[in-house]
Amino acid sequence: MLGVSHLLISGTATSLLLGTSSPAIITIGAIAGLLPDIDISTSPAGRVLPWVSAFFEEKLPHRSCTHSLAASAVVAGVSYGFALLFPSFLNPAHAISIGYFFGWFADVFTRGGVEMFWPSSVRCVCPGNRDLRLRTGSNAEYFVLVILVAISLSVFNINNSGGLFTQFNRLIASPSGVQHIYNESGSTHLVKAQIKGVRAIDRSKVLGEYTIIQSHGSGFIVQSSTGQVYKAGTEPDAQIITEEITADVGKAAVTNIETVRLEEEQVASAIARFNRVGTSVFVSGQLTVDDPDSITFSSDPHQFPFIRVSGTSVTLEAAPLNSVTQFLGEQFATGQLSIRVITVNA
Repeated sequence: MLGVSHLLISGTATSLLLGTSSPAIITIGAIAGLLPDIDISTSPAGRVLPWVSAFFEEKLPHRSCTHSLAASAVVAGVSYGFALLFPSFLNPAHAISIGYFFGWFADVFTRGGVEMFWPSSVRCVCPGNRDLRLRTGSNAEYFVLVILVAISLSVFNINNSGGLFTQFNRLIASPSGVQHIYNESGSTHLVKAQIKGVRAIDRSKVLGEYTIIQSHGSGFIVQSSTGQVYKAGTEPDAQIITEEITADVGKAAVTNIETVRLEEEQVASAIARFNRVGTSVFVSGQLTVDDPDSITFSSDPHQFPFIRVSGTSVTLEAAPLNSVTQFLGEQFATGQLSIRVITVNA
């Protein structure tokens, strides 16, 4: 096979199996796919390392030792051994192992085949009819190259849009799929939910994009682009009853959760440090306040009741920071708050 064929096959396999769109990881896998051909001096790897290819050419036939399960095991052993010493090398180790294997396995479909079970000299080929196998540089291989380019672009686009699981979730609109995506990416990215459903209060239609703040029962607390907070799901306490829900991984964003304890402190002063540019902040917890009668908050029946007042007790759940400051800021309170800070990377 041509070197470009090996690059495309190994790069695509790396992207698909690792679910990555990282150019660096894909490139490592693609280059690893050229390494099995180091046993011949006319290959790209042979020209880069001529002394190594000269050794293999003198001792062994082409597509034997380096095109085998044994060689893959050695490459994987060295790569993962290095990763044990340097854990940050784990993803490149995955890419090298995958790229190398697919680099030589692709030659199974050529006329000469490969000695897959080296040191056995038996050559593995596919298909059985020799005329149907690929010949290096033939029109058939160029036709396969066009198909490989299309597959490579498709795989890259799928992984760049969240991976196969995300695409499958879009197809079936499964809440469990959204939960999986949120669990996997919610701490490092914004997760955008595409919701189709109705409002619980009046059954008016809902169709739009919302940012997932957190899970809540079998549903999600979400925020609209204009700042309203809702629970979306199928449970009785949901404000948006979902008919279909899918999710996309959005901008990179770090979510941190901090705890704040208050002992007869003014609420505004206790949470003021979280009011930062470029962040979305949501407050949960329970407080005992000194002057509940002065709280003017009135729950919007269309929205999630993120502030609930009962006597001197105030319960907060995913309450936007500005609402807490507006309605409770002047209160002196005792209790504990959990502050969810979502910082979008610039």
